[in-house]
Amino acid sequence: MRSPLLLVKFTLLLAGSALLAACASEGHRPGQIDLIDAALEESLEHNAALADGTPAAQPGMDIDAALLPRINLEVRPAPQVPTENRFDLQVNRAPARQFFMQLVEGTPYNMVVHPKVKGRITLDLKNVTVPQVMETVRDVFGYDFEYRNGAYHVFPDVMRTRIFKINYLDIVRRGQSNMRVSSGQVTENYTDAQDPTATGSTGTGTTVTPSSQRTAVPGSQIQTASESDFWTDLYAAVSAIIGNGEGRSVVVSPQSGLVVVRALTSELRSVAAYLETTQKVVQRQVILEAKILEVELRDGYQAGINWAGLVGGATDNLILGQTGGGSLFDNGSSIIDGNTGNLNPLSPTAVDGTATSAFGGVFTAAVNIAGDFTAFIELLKSQGDVQVLSSPRVSTVNNQKAVIKVGTDEFFITDILSNTNTGAATTTIQNNVELTPFFSGVALDVIPQISEDGDIILHIHPTVSSVIEKIKDIGLSTTTTLSVPLAVSSIRESDSIVRARNGQVIVIGGLMQNTVLEDTASIPGLGDVPVVGGLFRQRRESIRKSELVILLRPIIVDDSGRQWSEQIRQARRNIRSLGAPVPPTAPAAE
Repeated sequence: MRSPLLLVKFTLLLAGSALLAACASEGHRPGQIDLIDAALEESLEHNAALADGTPAAQPGMDIDAALLPRINLEVRPAPQVPTENRFDLQVNRAPARQFFMQLVEGTPYNMVVHPKVKGRITLDLKNVTVPQVMETVRDVFGYDFEYRNGAYHVFPDVMRTRIFKINYLDIVRRGQSNMRVSSGQVTENYTDAQDPTATGSTGTGTTVTPSSQRTAVPGSQIQTASESDFWTDLYAAVSAIIGNGEGRSVVVSPQSGLVVVRALTSELRSVAAYLETTQKVVQRQVILEAKILEVELRDGYQAGINWAGLVGGATDNLILGQTGGGSLFDNGSSIIDGNTGNLNPLSPTAVDGTATSAFGGVFTAAVNIAGDFTAFIELLKSQGDVQVLSSPRVSTVNNQKAVIKVGTDEFFITDILSNTNTGAATTTIQNNVELTPFFSGVALDVIPQISEDGDIILHIHPTVSSVIEKIKDIGLSTTTTLSVPLAVSSIRESDSIVRARNGQVIVIGGLMQNTVLEDTASIPGLGDVPVVGGLFRQRRESIRKSELVILLRPIIVDDSGRQWSEQIRQARRNIRSLGAPVPPTAPAAE
């Protein structure tokens, strides 16, 4: 079921890319929108057919049906599966071989017992079937069995070899996330006992420069590293399960996806249970929807967004999971309009609905609110002008890092090395510059951990950066000056670990920024007159206060893949919002 459903995902991505390209080049046209909508509708029908277990319609089937003659077939009812006979069983120290052979007498099952099966069996069971008895004997007495071709094959607890199939990529992934607040301190270490002001010495072809090592001392820093080496970890785990006894061995082939284990039958059962659980865990998938917004606050909300005012519904609430910033949270609590809000990350509680003041500093919260992102954004518009900076969407599997990056990389000079060569008649200065890329745009990296009960723990590191160029003159000597373009970077980022339920919206807020805007107005013609033109010009400066808000919603994908169908329906709704006359989409089947 998984492979066909991937077609839905790719269709959605291709359709979205085509739509963006059309809008960016010449605006959306009705023909383009209808074409994209038809492709999405075909994907929905294909997905629905897969869910029902019926093959999707293929092009030309109506023509084939009209040309080919009808075939009359007699449809016979499916044979009835006989009901398992239940019985009571009581034995006391019965020989194992005799027990297994007499167990299937009078039943449709066959029994084959290995010659080395020995021992005695004692048990007392009520109202059981033959499969239940076999599983009980295996768990208690250690006899192993396989059921194939209508017969039970019983083996003793001896060394056996078994091949397991594992579906996973043969890759090793390493990720790193850094967030640093530099204090601006720089240390320099000079070697060879040289004077820092020395520039060189005489001699043909001789180069002497002070060797320095600069290190920025961070005021605060968070480093998060992740590494995924699935096959190495799998080999170590299976080897630990079977131990290092005589005759035991493990062979792992990542390219073919096979694990060959030789061990006792009881140990092989433990390995099989481990591998089955491991595949279920690592193949859990989550869709991460994100909205990165910038809210230009209105006059009544200059202190920040009033989050408590956004959850006025009976079923809506705001739960704070992690807070920080300023002295407001030194004791783990804050006074909000006369009401004390519990901000303890270990035991979060809902904020009182009567609170009107905003929280200080950067915080992370989980929001239970009816509707989707669109409804929440409409609520934010009541407190300021909302601009969507980015709307990324990515899917990843359990414990795998996903990175979204939208922007540009510009190279700036970050280091200059000057070499002075003094010869017999001339002196030359050679300057070597080091270029470093600076990213300007929106970046988001997320690592999800999906639990069995639907909880998701996320490591979230969003970054919104803006880089501008500033020319600075650097004096290399008394007569030489070098003008270099330096980078001036404005960064708003956060690094946090949160926990949310499936489909719950996570809010990262409190990233405030003040922007000074300068407006100039003048009388046409007179404002450009030299000397006296300033009398006819007017300059006004205003401060624009904005808050960066990051919304993130994780959605767990189950085995049915219905979440992909919902993503397609959402894409169709977005297309209809562009003005395309699309018929209503049928509701999803329960």
